[in-house]
Amino acid sequence: MHLRNKYLEALGIPDFLYSKIELNKSPEQPLKLLIVEVGDQDSFCSKGESQNLLMKMLESIGFSIKNAQLVSLEKNLIDEYIKNNPSEAVMIMGSSYESIKSDIFLMHHPRDILKNSSLKRESWEILKKVKKCLK
Repeated sequence: MHLRNKYLEALGIPDFLYSKIELNKSPEQPLKLLIVEVGDQDSFCSKGESQNLLMKMLESIGFSIKNAQLVSLEKNLIDEYIKNNPSEAVMIMGSSYESIKSDIFLMHHPRDILKNSSLKRESWEILKKVKKCLK
């Protein structure tokens, strides 16, 4: 993992696009926040309006995108990824994923919020719950 990170850094790839965190971390040291998007249309994993909005959303609750792991997954891989990468909270964006866990938050994808500003209020309420979960 260390060699891979050095290679990506040398190429100038921003560190929020890949995990600098060892994926085999012990459960005593979970990630702070895992942010999952379903599909890669207007992905927040690459620079653009969606990423900018996500950064602003996280900053509004006093959280930095640098302290989160961003991933783009197919819906059928979400459960396994969450299981293998424990975190204090998980935000799943742009999906009809269902969970009964209190640390998993379903949210509108930034691309959808950009297209429909009426989704801002609901997203803000969810962000406040995420903030409480991270404290």
